[in-house]
Amino acid sequence: MSPEPADFDIILAGGGLAGRSLAYFLGKQPGLDDARILLVDDSRRYHHRSIVYWYDGVLPLPLTPAASYTTLAVDTTAGLRTLSLDRHTLSLTSSQRIFHCLDQVIDADPRITRLDAHTARIRAHGDRVSVVLTDGRSFTAAHCFDSTAPPSGATPPLLMTGEIRRVRTAQESFDPSVATFMDFGPGAGEHPVRFHCLLPVSTREAFVETTRITRGDAPAMGWPFEAAAADYLRRTCGVSDFSTITVQRGAIPLGLHRPSSRGRHLYVGTASGIIKATTGYGFTRILHQAERVASSLAATGSPRSPRSSRRFHFYDKPVLRMWLHDPDSAVRFMRAAFASLDADLILDFLDERTTPLQERELLGSMPVRMLLRPRLWL
Repeated sequence: MSPEPADFDIILAGGGLAGRSLAYFLGKQPGLDDARILLVDDSRRYHHRSIVYWYDGVLPLPLTPAASYTTLAVDTTAGLRTLSLDRHTLSLTSSQRIFHCLDQVIDADPRITRLDAHTARIRAHGDRVSVVLTDGRSFTAAHCFDSTAPPSGATPPLLMTGEIRRVRTAQESFDPSVATFMDFGPGAGEHPVRFHCLLPVSTREAFVETTRITRGDAPAMGWPFEAAAADYLRRTCGVSDFSTITVQRGAIPLGLHRPSSRGRHLYVGTASGIIKATTGYGFTRILHQAERVASSLAATGSPRSPRSSRRFHFYDKPVLRMWLHDPDSAVRFMRAAFASLDADLILDFLDERTTPLQERELLGSMPVRMLLRPRLWL
């Protein structure tokens, strides 16, 4: 007896950035002209936010950013230092703008069916994957790409919480050509750790990002982000008179591992661990992952996702433990990584695209014991 035909060839469970990006790149593959694709997109669960990203060459998405920078101010062991980017561009945009860019292509593709629903469970069995929605409907497909959130009861070891505040000052206060990138500044030794990013869009307007790293079981919000942002603006820019235009809040779990995915049920996006564990950045990495998965599926019928080198797991794991047990050491590690005079190399390192020789250059000022000691902590 031949198996029952699947409802779809591909189901994308989760319609956030990862699911939409994959739908976008699947639609551009000529080898998938006859594919039937279902995008399960629970629009109520996504809160739009500003996104900072960098790229070299051409971004694989026709996206116009709100602001771009080729000069960074980075927090190093010698204090805040200004560095020029030769190959990369650091950019600021909104998830709304990204979604609009992706949705224009997705909604015009007759192969893609979109459902505004929430996934309840996913099961792989034989040559099929079944996806059951919370409203009771169920579908089968040859492949399912899963970017759904972890179970509500899962507690990550660490939680990165943040607030992005768009401010307008009474006087010209910012240099719109320079972005301040992860400034720990005074007070960084406090536990939990915090750092700031400053992204000007004009001489009088800027986005101020305040980020904390706490234990995963700590309250996500309730901390005085507004006061911390005001203190940062006063201390670094001499700004005391400003108004707040918009406020965005969010949280990213760090160090939370999902079961390994293989075969016909494959995790993508944040669910796959593609977000850089030590910084929370990952927009362009998600795009490249989606592009790779789509092209490999079209070429071979077997989707493949790019995997991190074991070297970067070696770097990330002890740094995550430092954030948990010894945040002062974690700050020193990040500052030492940013001490290089090559800003492009810093961004390559965060994208896990450096060679061992380049990493030795970046981390040469750091004692090896800083990476070894956290491996003794439980």
